[in-house]
Amino acid sequence: MAALPACAGPRLEVAAAPSAPSVALADAGVRLVILPNTWRGTPTDLGKYYTPVEVRIENDRTDEIQIRFGDFLAVDEAQNQYRAVAPSEVARALFGRGRPLSAPRAAVAGRTGSRPPVQAAGGPWWPYPFWPYRPWRPLSPYYYPYFYPYYPYPYSFPYYPYGWAPASSYDLLTLGLREGRVLPGARVQGFLYLQQATQKANLLTLSWTPVTADGIPLATLSTQLRIVR
Repeated sequence: MAALPACAGPRLEVAAAPSAPSVALADAGVRLVILPNTWRGTPTDLGKYYTPVEVRIENDRTDEIQIRFGDFLAVDEAQNQYRAVAPSEVARALFGRGRPLSAPRAAVAGRTGSRPPVQAAGGPWWPYPFWPYRPWRPLSPYYYPYFYPYYPYPYSFPYYPYGWAPASSYDLLTLGLREGRVLPGARVQGFLYLQQATQKANLLTLSWTPVTADGIPLATLSTQLRIVR
């Protein structure tokens, strides 16, 4: 049990009130609520690559305001700057396009030197046909009914020898904060994905300068977050 906190990795806490789950900032009719440790989505180890911070923005003004990732700024005590990354960019960086690695030619050819038939529309098992699959050597010790469509590769259930498994970026895209306008009296909420900021820093200053629909900057809202390891 003592090893569990270490596995969780660094976390953020409000510097002024370490036990508080959130901090609220308000000025010029704009309210910003920061919740530093609420990520429970997939991937669960997102903190190794980015620093997710959940924010809630409330517009109490009579005009619209804009949300732009470039208006958020995080700076540590050494003046290293970390930018906010769009959810789509985070998804591409972590999951890419989902292209599998090339299959070993020796494994594909087999001892007979012949290649299995290739199906025109393959899934993640391409170039191995999904069903039916007729084994080349029924008496092989690697032949088990459990692995039937993947014979003669006993560990190909279902993605060997490809170096990727299906990974979903659904949480990253749906839970992430979106750019755009916030109507008067409306509120939006989502995760702000900062560049990895918890490896070396100890104190992080997170600030946001909202702008009106015409691009006029309003008062800057900022707070300090302590990095706990």
